[in-house]
Amino acid sequence: MKQNEKQTLRPLLLAGKAITSLLIFALAFASCSKDEDVIEPIGIGTIAPAFTLESLDGADISLSSFNNKVVVVFFLGNNCPSCKAAAPSVESMLVTPFASSTDYMVLGLDQWDGNAASLQAFKTATNVSFPLLLNASGVAADYKTTFDRIVVIDKAGKIAFSGKQSVSSDIAAAKAKVMELINPVNNDPINSADDAPNFTLKSLEGADVSLSNFSNKVVTLFFFGNNCPSCKAVAPSIESMLVTPFASSTDYMVLGLDQWNGNTASVIAFKTTTNVSFPLLLNASGVAADYKTTFDRIVVIDKAGKIAFSGKQSASSDIAAAKAKVMELLAK
Repeated sequence: MKQNEKQTLRPLLLAGKAITSLLIFALAFASCSKDEDVIEPIGIGTIAPAFTLESLDGADISLSSFNNKVVVVFFLGNNCPSCKAAAPSVESMLVTPFASSTDYMVLGLDQWDGNAASLQAFKTATNVSFPLLLNASGVAADYKTTFDRIVVIDKAGKIAFSGKQSVSSDIAAAKAKVMELINPVNNDPINSADDAPNFTLKSLEGADVSLSNFSNKVVTLFFFGNNCPSCKAVAPSIESMLVTPFASSTDYMVLGLDQWNGNTASVIAFKTTTNVSFPLLLNASGVAADYKTTFDRIVVIDKAGKIAFSGKQSASSDIAAAKAKVMELLAK
């Protein structure tokens, strides 16, 4: 080949090599991402794979130690930034609200297989209280998941929730599942004409609010979860359909009761996000149990203090029927 032909081809050959290198890099990147993006977690209803791992205290902890308990498994990476960012929310949303539950446990499993020092550093940085277990990459493989994921196991040892997204994206849904498992939805809520159980709860302003304060009034109770997506979505409709049309009624009240037992800040965040005007009350899980109901439900109480309507469906599905009942009661 002549010298001038070589010089002409040389830039083309270099360009070709560069393109080839870029393609190889792109394929490698796609390959690395693909495993995490398309990973299909273990199926709901599957028996949760057993495991025994060492804790930071050097004790062996087995899943079987928590038979007949609801177990949340937080798969983490000991130096994973998103895991560190999510860990305080795991503590505040999945540990603190259930501190009094004897049939519940949260475990953190290090899928990055770090040593005890690296996992202790994670615990110190995030200030979490739940047990952290070492060398969990094999367990993550058994659960067909990765780090920065949540799995919820029911009391029968079956998978009830297996997150496909980051913990920050899935934590509200995971909490809703925990609430459902610890306080199962009663398909036969409190009967109409039964006396409405009395209660006294704290308002956001720190005042005690009792049902008895509203004697001889129609009262609508909206049981919600402070970070429940469906509750947030329906709250503006509660305002527009069950508050605004009856603004001139002096014998009517709407109360929102946080069945997720969030702290004041979390319920204020709910109020700010939804822009509702009616009072929101704290720590109402016990009241929900008395009413045989759960979050995202509506109950209407008549002027005699009797149950007039007790929703069996989500608030969005029951809101029209609840409004009709309120109109009927106020017309009497």
